[in-house]
Amino acid sequence: MEYGTEIDTGRLIVTLSGILTFDDHEKFRSVVTVIADSDVDTVVVDLAALTMIDSAGIGMLLLANDRAGKQGKNLRLRGMSGHVAKVVEMSKLEQLIPID
Repeated sequence: MEYGTEIDTGRLIVTLSGILTFDDHEKFRSVVTVIADSDVDTVVVDLAALTMIDSAGIGMLLLANDRAGKQGKNLRLRGMSGHVAKVVEMSKLEQLIPID
């Protein structure tokens, strides 16, 4: 997994790319830290460049959502397609994290 960040119209955009699995949990901590340290109310995690995610990856997104929520931030997801969209749908993630 690789990630990038940018501020766009007062929102933090976090772009994830590649594969998000258990092997990425250490690197994903950096993503959570960036979210926690940001001075915005809304965080959008863009998954358009993510090609694969497993249950651990879903868990990491839930962790990021929980951390954001504890700090009064709204986390949203966008850009899922293919395998990633299917896993997100099967996990019913939209019941916990809003999807644009």
